[in-house]
Amino acid sequence: MSELPKVKDVMTTSVVTVHEDEPATKARALFRDYGYRSFPVVDSDGRLIGIITRGDIMRISSSRSNLLVGGLMSTSVATALPEEGILDAADRMIRMDVERLPVVASATDSTLRGIISAHDIIKALLESGHEPIKKRVVDIMTEEVVTCSYDDPVTKVWAKMDDTGFSGMPVVKNGEIIGIITRKDIIDSGFARISREGDKGKARNPPSVEKVMTTPAVTVYKETDVREAGKIMVEKQIGRLPVAEDKKVVGIIDRDDVMGAWLPGT
Repeated sequence: MSELPKVKDVMTTSVVTVHEDEPATKARALFRDYGYRSFPVVDSDGRLIGIITRGDIMRISSSRSNLLVGGLMSTSVATALPEEGILDAADRMIRMDVERLPVVASATDSTLRGIISAHDIIKALLESGHEPIKKRVVDIMTEEVVTCSYDDPVTKVWAKMDDTGFSGMPVVKNGEIIGIITRKDIIDSGFARISREGDKGKARNPPSVEKVMTTPAVTVYKETDVREAGKIMVEKQIGRLPVAEDKKVVGIIDRDDVMGAWLPGT
């Protein structure tokens, strides 16, 4: 069994960034192109000055918006250091409720060196051979699951995502899970601005969830091994996995839950 790696060993060093004086519409295009939930904002010298998220970008109400990245970004950014262990980074991600941490040169030097994601950490934990403290999905899952119906309008689901902070929801029909819908699905479809532009006479009839959702839903069982669930997340690049029994949703896990299986006290 190998020693757990440090942040510098698993981080991505080729980082897609944006600048505060760039149009927010450019950032929105990057979210569509890459599927990330956030992008670091850097100055002309490559120093980290902020972060912009999918939620921030959806404050744009028109494709011709003159908003700049600096008007939407947050300047309070959770970061990681290259020499930190990956479990320290995982603990910070869970506590700060983020899925990616920009990696800066040092505590006093904000030069961006890379970025580390929950995906990177889970992959490294699986490859390390270290066993999780919590072994089964039932030990880490949340039983109260926010779902949506296949015939809900996407604007209603987007509002529910804003209220809950969830990036994806299981889709049910007649009580059974038939798919999943994510923020990325809605952004990619171009329907996320409908509720904001409806008052201007545009797109007054938003599509239903079934037109946008991803099918079939990838699910796990209560007795699924945590490592197997993590492997599914890594291989399929899935952030949330519904837990199902007889096609009924009985729980859900996300990347935080899987990382937390290796952390004492979580």
